[in-house]
Amino acid sequence: MLNLTNLQTKGYDEFIKIDGEVFYQVFAIKKSNGIYITYYYTVPKNKLDQAEDYEIEEFNEFELAIKHIQSKGANLSRFNVFKGNKPL
Repeated sequence: MLNLTNLQTKGYDEFIKIDGEVFYQVFAIKKSNGIYITYYYTVPKNKLDQAEDYEIEEFNEFELAIKHIQSKGANLSRFNVFKGNKPL
C-alpha cells in the first residue's frame, strides 16, 4: 500500500517504447494539507527539451487520486520517494 506524509512526493519516471518510438514518462502523487495532487507526463524522448504538456489533478480523497493515476498506467508498486528534482 502506498503511504504519503504531508508534502511528500512519490512516483517514478521511465523510458518506454510505443510503436517503435521511445517516450519519457513520469507518474507522481503528492499530499499537501489534505489534498492529493497527481502528476502525469509523457513526451517523445527526442522532444524532451520542447515539451511542457503535463497533467496535474487535485483530489480530496486518496483513493480517488490513486484510481486516477492508475488510469494513466501507473504501477503503484514502483512508486518511491523522489530524490533530486521532483515533478511536484
